[in-house]
Amino acid sequence: MKERKSASVLRRILANCSSQAREYGRCIKEKVPEIEHDMCLKEFLQLKTCMQNTVRNKV
Repeated sequence: MKERKSASVLRRILANCSSQAREYGRCIKEKVPEIEHDMCLKEFLQLKTCMQNTVRNKV
């Protein structure tokens, strides 16, 4: 039962936050191999906020 619930949450996150995930991935891709701490912080925080809102609101 817990696995189904987790899968459902992941599906909602993927559906609601795909553009934020794409922007974060694009930022990381552009900077590799010059990886630094917090190098894509703005994009990461946007993705994190979307994911938290999706889980919290059960959109």
